[in-house]
Amino acid sequence: MASTERIVDVHHHYMPGALFERLAAQAGGRRIVTNEISLTLNPARRDLEQHLKVMDEAGITLSVLTDQVQVMGPEVARMLNDGIAEVERKHPKRFLGAIHLPVHEPEAAKRELARGTDELGLRAVALLASHLHVQIDDPVMDPLYESIQRQGLPIIIHPQSKPLGSDTIYNLDRCVFRPFETTQAIVRVMCRVLPRFPELRFVMPHLGGGASSLKGRMMAFFEPEDADVPGELKGYLKTQSEQKRLGLTERYEKLFRALYFDTAGTGAWRPALEAAFNITSADRIMFGSDYPLECKSAANLIESLDMVRDAARSPEERDAMLGSTSAELFKL
Repeated sequence: MASTERIVDVHHHYMPGALFERLAAQAGGRRIVTNEISLTLNPARRDLEQHLKVMDEAGITLSVLTDQVQVMGPEVARMLNDGIAEVERKHPKRFLGAIHLPVHEPEAAKRELARGTDELGLRAVALLASHLHVQIDDPVMDPLYESIQRQGLPIIIHPQSKPLGSDTIYNLDRCVFRPFETTQAIVRVMCRVLPRFPELRFVMPHLGGGASSLKGRMMAFFEPEDADVPGELKGYLKTQSEQKRLGLTERYEKLFRALYFDTAGTGAWRPALEAAFNITSADRIMFGSDYPLECKSAANLIESLDMVRDAARSPEERDAMLGSTSAELFKL
C-alpha cells in the first residue's frame, strides 16, 4: 500500500539467522520454552527480505529492531547486536537497531553497551522489564543508566518473554504476566530510576500493560523519599485531593511525561488505545506492530495502522502517533 505518511514502527522484532537456527535446534519445534524464555520462532523473524516486503506493502518507513533473548547471556546478546547492526548498515533508511544488554551479568553488560555504541554505532538501548532476577530499578543498573543518559540514548522496554513465576497454560505468560511485568516496571522506573536519572526516556510496550486502568492507584501510593508527607498519611493510599495538597500530583505527572508508549500488544483493539488517551497524550504514543508475532502479515500491519488513524482526534495526533514523535525521540 503506497503511503505519503512517515510511519515508524518502534516495536519490531528481528533475530539474526545464526541465532534463530541455534534456538530452533534447541527447541525442536515452533516454540521454545526454557527457564529463561518463552518464544514463538516464526521464520519471518529472521527473514530480512520478508520484513522489507511487508513494510513496503503497509507503507512503513522505518522500523526499530529489538528482540528479547538477551537473558540467555553475553554471547547471545553479542550475536543479536552484531546481526541487528549489520541490518542497519545495509539499510540505514529502513532500520534502526537497539543494543541488547545481558544486565544480569553487570560487567558484560557494561562492555556490550560500550561496544554497541562505539563499535557498532547503535543509537538506542533495548532492556527487559526484568532480567531474570534483576529488576529494572536494581542499583546494579545505575552505571548503565549513567552512560545511557550521558549519551542521550532512548530505552526501549519489553517484558521478559517468560516473566518469573509465570505459567504458560492458556498463554497466561503472554496475555497476563507480560502486561503485569510492564506495569510493575513503570512503577519501578518512576519511583527510583527517573528521580536519579531524570533525562532518561523510556518507551514502554503494549500501551503500558495495565497502566490505563491502574495509573490512579499507582499515583495514590506514590510517595518519594523526600516528600513532605504527614506521619498519619505515610504508607496509605492518598486520594486525589490529598495528592494535590501534598504536591505529589505535579511531581508524578512530570515523571510520567518521561514515558512513551507503543501501540503493540492489543490485537488492533481500539478501546485499548482510547483508554491510553486517559493517562497520556498522543505525543507520547507511538506506533508499534510487534511484527512478526502480533502482526504476522502486511494485512495485520495495515489493520493496526488503521486503528491508530481512526482513533486519532486530529491530523496532528495521527502524525504524532504514526511517526513524528518517534522521529524526534530517535533523532531520525
